[in-house]
Amino acid sequence: DRPAVRIGGRELSYRDLHEAAATVAKSLEGTRRVAVWAEPTLETCVAVVGATAAGVPVVPVNPKLGTGELRHVLQDSEPDLLLGAPGGALRELERSPRVETVDPEARGADLPEEPPDEDHPALIVYTSGTTGPPKGAVLSRRAVASNLDALAEAWEWTSEDRLTHALPLFHVHGLVLGLLGPLRLGCRLDHLGRFEPSSVAGAFEEGASMLFGVPTMYNRLASEAEADPAVADALGRARLLVSGSAPLPAPVFERVAD
Repeated sequence: DRPAVRIGGRELSYRDLHEAAATVAKSLEGTRRVAVWAEPTLETCVAVVGATAAGVPVVPVNPKLGTGELRHVLQDSEPDLLLGAPGGALRELERSPRVETVDPEARGADLPEEPPDEDHPALIVYTSGTTGPPKGAVLSRRAVASNLDALAEAWEWTSEDRLTHALPLFHVHGLVLGLLGPLRLGCRLDHLGRFEPSSVAGAFEEGASMLFGVPTMYNRLASEAEADPAVADALGRARLLVSGSAPLPAPVFERVAD
């Protein structure tokens, strides 16, 4: 009954997430691959957990992709269907997978008893495509688990922590570390939906102990903390601040430390 995930004022306990994800897992029997319209919603969380539990590789889709990139990702990965939140604005394409919604309120199902093989693909994450069309990087279940376990050891990350962040759920940082990480450890995730320094400060005031972010976020946080003692006090309550996805400039690190 511990809180598992909260996004945009909506929350699921571990029990509720278990049952909602189990409903998704059951619906995916016989599915080869599934794409997930990865908005920052409970629907995305339930879809990813359900597909992962069922052993169906997940293709996280950036909802802001242009039509050409979206067409390439879907044609290249060939998902059998696309799971998304109700009202997810999937663009009209000439050919697109069947779209199904996810119900975070579904209850009564149970997850598969036998976990898939560790070398089975868990995720197919597409690169940014800066030098050509985006390429699907296949991440095995073993790779995801070992990465999370190593970080948990290095960061002394436990079920007693409470993570907050506003990272997108279609990147490895936000999806693997920021969603599957806390769920693997049994801690709580408060996803802010959208990054605002005031929201980060509020999360720490409510009991968050960890923050995941990128350098531009920490630059804004440093500026807000320098101007507002309340933001500085809130950040000072953090057990761990993690910056990833790009190098953190040393001057920004020093400003945050101050």
